[in-house]
Amino acid sequence: MYKVMFVDDEPWAIIDIMHNTPWESTGFAMAGYWDKPTVALKEIIKSKPDLVFTDIRMPVWDGFELIKQCRESGSEAEFIVLSSYSDFVYAKQAIKAAVLDYCLKPVNPAVLLELLNEIKSVLDDKYSPNPVIEDNQDLPELFNEILAYMQENYHRKLGLSHLAEHFHFNKNYICHLFKKHAKTTFIAYLTQLRIEAAKNLLENSKLSHGEISVQVGFTDAYYFSKVFKAECGYSPSKYRRGEEE
Repeated sequence: MYKVMFVDDEPWAIIDIMHNTPWESTGFAMAGYWDKPTVALKEIIKSKPDLVFTDIRMPVWDGFELIKQCRESGSEAEFIVLSSYSDFVYAKQAIKAAVLDYCLKPVNPAVLLELLNEIKSVLDDKYSPNPVIEDNQDLPELFNEILAYMQENYHRKLGLSHLAEHFHFNKNYICHLFKKHAKTTFIAYLTQLRIEAAKNLLENSKLSHGEISVQVGFTDAYYFSKVFKAECGYSPSKYRRGEEE
């Protein structure tokens, strides 16, 4: 089991996912929750969690400072940033700063489960005695085939397990390919495909937002609107009308 810890000064924002997520079935065990990043740093160093979810805006230290302090203290934990709308730009910047990914608040349970599956593959690869070795000269072409497949099937229920089965790679390897060749994560890439398709439908169809959300692969219209606004800076309605927020 991989140990997971939460750091957030607003417990109401994460209490549901802490208590209602099937952690053990996804390969994780809850290691604790802390509402003060300065205290959390000591516990991270002491408990050595494998994964830490951290809010961005917190008193004394923000999430970025916590990550920096952890790195300087020798922690090997991986980080997921918890982000609200107003912090989303910073969350995307954090991905480039070597955090694994981000979650928008309130966290969608289905999205979280998919993310945990991806992260488990990353951690499996990280701690594997036989790390992934790229020995296929045709690999860039094969990765392009994966991207093309996603571009054709983004509207379906598409996960790492499906890709692994279809292309006969393990999930760890696919995560590795995205990090190395796309400089992003599988989930972030899939989300971008869906949002770009949604933009096109908003501009060129009269479909409702609920219909568009289904057509581009979101099962929840509310979550679609939330992600769209975070990615684009506009709600779907404002985007369709060409208005600024």
